[in-house]
Amino acid sequence: MIHNAICLVCGILCLCPSVSWAQKEAKVHAVYTYSVGLDDNITLHDAKHRSIELAKSEAIKGAFGELITSDVVETNGDYWENTIAKAKGIWLGDEKAPEINVTFDEGRLLFKAEVWGRAREIVQAQTDIQWRVLASNSRESEDFQSGERFYVEFRSPADGDVAIYLITADDQTACLLPYKNNASGHHAIRRNTNYRFFDKEKDASATPYRLTSQGNMERNQLVVIYSPNGFTKCNDITGDKNHPNSLSTQDFQKWLLKCQRADKDMIVNKKWIKIHKGSSEKS
Repeated sequence: MIHNAICLVCGILCLCPSVSWAQKEAKVHAVYTYSVGLDDNITLHDAKHRSIELAKSEAIKGAFGELITSDVVETNGDYWENTIAKAKGIWLGDEKAPEINVTFDEGRLLFKAEVWGRAREIVQAQTDIQWRVLASNSRESEDFQSGERFYVEFRSPADGDVAIYLITADDQTACLLPYKNNASGHHAIRRNTNYRFFDKEKDASATPYRLTSQGNMERNQLVVIYSPNGFTKCNDITGDKNHPNSLSTQDFQKWLLKCQRADKDMIVNKKWIKIHKGSSEKS
């Protein structure tokens, strides 16, 4: 949950006017089974999430193949992230909600995920954006206490627009950037410039936020969207002075899929964060 802090690969360049990059798009489907041992240090939520992401990766590979790399990292948490990175495409959106079937066999939990969606082939390198999530002590973190402020640092080698959304546990998606006081509906950034969003000390127009949890621990997902082509945020419902604008996660995903299909240069990055309920919260 979120509250305002106020209260709260190679191409050949010829002598021709332009180069056309043909990017294939396809409906994809795959099934993947992720195995978890009883002694593995992973939560059931994370195991479910990994099985879905690996199924998506297999679906993309089935349609477009995979990138050839020299690394063979297959241990601990590195394996699934590395496997996803090798997929020669990006997941645009779900055609149908993923289905999960959990079974127990010979001392291991088996998470069988089946996914249906749309994917686009990667035929050229995307803009190398850099971003990280910071806690109130300015250290990079994915774990927060309920009531704690957080920030996002961002940098891009090219001009463009950026938006940041937070998908919460109650199937709502909050628009954190552009800020509510930005009537234009888009947030422009300059190349090779370090930004620290949600920090009024860095930007007087910024809206600071605090993360909150309704239970003992809640998982939210931050979504950072960047495009060198510029774009306007989605339609949402205006929040009160304590809350940012928001919309249903289903409507957000539909909007995002539409944007990605229209803009081959759009980059969508996601990170999970944990919000822990403390004995007392900051006001």
